[in-house]
Amino acid sequence: MQGREQSFLSHIAKVLGRDKPLTSAPNRDEVGPPVFWKEQKFDINQPLEFFKTNLENLTGKVYIATDDQDAGQQIRVWLEELEAKRVIMWDHEELKQIVHLEDTNIKLDYWSPDRSQKDLITAAEQADVGITWVDYAIGYTGTLALFSSPTQGRSVSLLPTVHIAVFRKDNLVPTMSTVMENLMERRSAQKVPAAIDFITGPSRTSDIEMDLSIGVHGPVKVWTIVIEQSGNVQHHGEMRGELPLEKDEVLYT
Repeated sequence: MQGREQSFLSHIAKVLGRDKPLTSAPNRDEVGPPVFWKEQKFDINQPLEFFKTNLENLTGKVYIATDDQDAGQQIRVWLEELEAKRVIMWDHEELKQIVHLEDTNIKLDYWSPDRSQKDLITAAEQADVGITWVDYAIGYTGTLALFSSPTQGRSVSLLPTVHIAVFRKDNLVPTMSTVMENLMERRSAQKVPAAIDFITGPSRTSDIEMDLSIGVHGPVKVWTIVIEQSGNVQHHGEMRGELPLEKDEVLYT
């Protein structure tokens, strides 16, 4: 350890009341969401309406679809409304069953590990719309939780001007605690996603003068489709693209 780094860490240790910096991570009596949070009762009798209200308050858009066909049709309506020419989408089985653009003039790219990273990022940069699946939707905050994998790049929800996110009502949970508990279970099993994005509405940036800008560091619009019909694919029990912990420094762009 270099002198400046040692001095810096020694100063932090002193502020924390320690004689010297720790050489190993401290043991924790509690891991995951704190007990007071897990025991807190939230008045969310209708999580879907709660999610819809919270996201719409952040200028997001929520469409409740009865089934896959309805969801696919609404995506086409939105793409036509946006006059989209290029779309990039996760290479996700359920999305491919829902989204059909073969009879349109829209160029559809898939985020596939068969393509180079440079090619994929360029496709995401040039896309008008990015379409992703959602692993969890959090009703209490109107938040989308997206787990990355080789076929589920983060750039799809970040670089295009509009992000369309699709999920089933089954994927809706009341609070962040459920997501954290699931991730702790995956950690215990030595498997976690390489990256997790928590998205709450469009990108918002405010400077020191409190001038709010939308879409500077992410999409200008976040539109979601909630499918009431249950699906046949389990996403939480066996997550595609899980990584052993020793490789979790690898991030999918």
